[in-house]
Amino acid sequence: MSQILVRQLAPEAHRALKARAHKLHRSAESVAREILESSLLPDSGLGFGDRMAAFWSDADLTGIDLERDKTPYEPIDLK
Repeated sequence: MSQILVRQLAPEAHRALKARAHKLHRSAESVAREILESSLLPDSGLGFGDRMAAFWSDADLTGIDLERDKTPYEPIDLK
């Protein structure tokens, strides 16, 4: 793993980083790593549904007939 040292970071940015890390119960280093990776690394572009469709695209579903359960649901009581 590579390391990087960031000099002359604005005090406001440092405070914001520390505050975010505290809020997430994580280290400032791990939050900074996540910020850098999410902003610099390319996104796969595929959402969950697209990934699931790709995963099952080669599945042989011949003879499988799934019916939706149309039974009314019971609303939950949050009292």
